[in-house]
Amino acid sequence: MDNKKKIVKTVVLVICVLVFLVSAGFIGWHLYDNYKNDKNLDDLRDQVTEPTTAETIIIEEAKPDYSDIVAKNDETVGWITIPGTNINHPVLQHPDDANYPASGNYYLKHTFEKTYSIYGAIYMDYRNDAVDLDANTIIHGHNGYNGTNFSDLAEYDDIEFYKEHPIIEFNTLEKYYKWKIYAVFITNAEKKDDNGYVFNYVYPYLEGENFEGYLNEINKRSLYTTGVDIREGDKLLTLSTCCRNLDITSKHENVRIVVVARAVRYGEDETVDVSKAYVNENPKYPQLYYRKYGLVNPYKNDEHWYPREG
Repeated sequence: MDNKKKIVKTVVLVICVLVFLVSAGFIGWHLYDNYKNDKNLDDLRDQVTEPTTAETIIIEEAKPDYSDIVAKNDETVGWITIPGTNINHPVLQHPDDANYPASGNYYLKHTFEKTYSIYGAIYMDYRNDAVDLDANTIIHGHNGYNGTNFSDLAEYDDIEFYKEHPIIEFNTLEKYYKWKIYAVFITNAEKKDDNGYVFNYVYPYLEGENFEGYLNEINKRSLYTTGVDIREGDKLLTLSTCCRNLDITSKHENVRIVVVARAVRYGEDETVDVSKAYVNENPKYPQLYYRKYGLVNPYKNDEHWYPREG
């Protein structure tokens, strides 16, 4: 082998080694970032005072004590837990998020400790009132596909998973709440994936026509019917995260799985009869779904719903 070939072979070998080292370092950084976030969250969880069994649903006289958590981050507005899952997190709300939407909300890529992380944290939409709660409270979180943040939320595409986890516990700093899951649907985040339309489920103000239009949309879109009812005046909780259900080949599409729940009412039994749940045989998906599976979209000419402002 002449010197020129040896040099080329050596250069290729060096490049391969460098690529391996960079890839290993990147994976290692991700693993460490994940470990660090989990460790910090475990420390926070140990400081949460849980309600007794008598303190269920909305308890006016029993105020949650998250003082130790708030002392570490005064942008804490509550805590969310889904029993039996890995979802057990403080909920944050950054006061300047209204200026972030172009590049992503602050806690999309910042931890509870306000350090940069691709995993971010769980956060409430900046438009929501974190004290009195609006008609629709929206909470966002990354799907890390590794059990972190809202990863387990993606499991709600399976009705059997829902039957095992039909209740959400989301408390504010002022009150304890329990929430019954009403609907689960998959939707797009970009207009190109649904004939120029994006369903605005991230909308806090649902009264009158807005309530009726929103409810009609989620009824058509829900992957299954839970048997839980919703009435105007109920407080709703909407949880949103990314999912891979509509990926085409190796492309990661910008798609969300959304879980909508309503607060348990005063005096209402907090349990859910999951035997009433049944699969929706023809839920409304974005056009991307029908394109992926080569199907005709029966909802293609459906009227687009937009919340009425004011």
